[in-house]
Amino acid sequence: MENKIKNGFDSLPQYEKDNKVHHLGINESQIGEGCILTSNLERVEKIKDLFDDAKREAFHREYITYTGTYKGDRISCMSIGNGCMPTEIAVEELRHIGCKRMIKVGSCYAIDPNIKPGSIFVPTGACRCEGATLEYVNIQYPAISDLDAFFALLQSAKELKQEVKTGIIRTHDGLFLESPFAHEGVAERIAPWQKVGVSCVDNECATMFTVASILQLQAGCIYVVTDNLASGEAMDYEKDYQRRIDDIIEIAVAAMSKLIKGVEYEI
Repeated sequence: MENKIKNGFDSLPQYEKDNKVHHLGINESQIGEGCILTSNLERVEKIKDLFDDAKREAFHREYITYTGTYKGDRISCMSIGNGCMPTEIAVEELRHIGCKRMIKVGSCYAIDPNIKPGSIFVPTGACRCEGATLEYVNIQYPAISDLDAFFALLQSAKELKQEVKTGIIRTHDGLFLESPFAHEGVAERIAPWQKVGVSCVDNECATMFTVASILQLQAGCIYVVTDNLASGEAMDYEKDYQRRIDDIIEIAVAAMSKLIKGVEYEI
């Protein structure tokens, strides 16, 4: 494969039959110009419902892929499983088949006591407290959102009359250490991050931002805050969870269409 990345850093694709990449199980003809990613297997079904003529292209391992059109743009959505390694695999293999734009939708926990459960959160950057990106580059390399993706998300949210919180998220590998179901000591574990202004915690964002940046791809994230670990507050899951997930899906798909079209954002 010809290396088309200007910094020369690239992996080789692992192709199977019909030039399908090994883990995602799809080839270049089956992916859109941009892809909405989610950790939740069921949520991908909700995302594809916003597409015209959505077609399931593959269900291989944890990766389910649909491709369709939205406002004339060819867009895909994909489940990527939980955590940093399957996220890293997805970013690498999407690049191998020509997909250079990705937005992740999901949920996160707030540690800033001022962020209410049910809020929509778009991270500007992430603390790299996970292991996957350390295999790529030392800790001094930042994990930041692509600016076009970030502003496309903000502009789409504004058009859909949705309020958005922004800030820094901490990505880490130990879900049960910083969650409403955490072992004892969660307050002590989140305290150092609260002191330096970190807003939320998740399990994938930093990996996506870092690997996408190194490979010169466009990546952004948008989340629903389900719980606040500082205040102990939680959203009403039965009443509000799916509604708010639907809200961020709508924002993400609209933002992806802007990215594909090259729409200039308003500052």
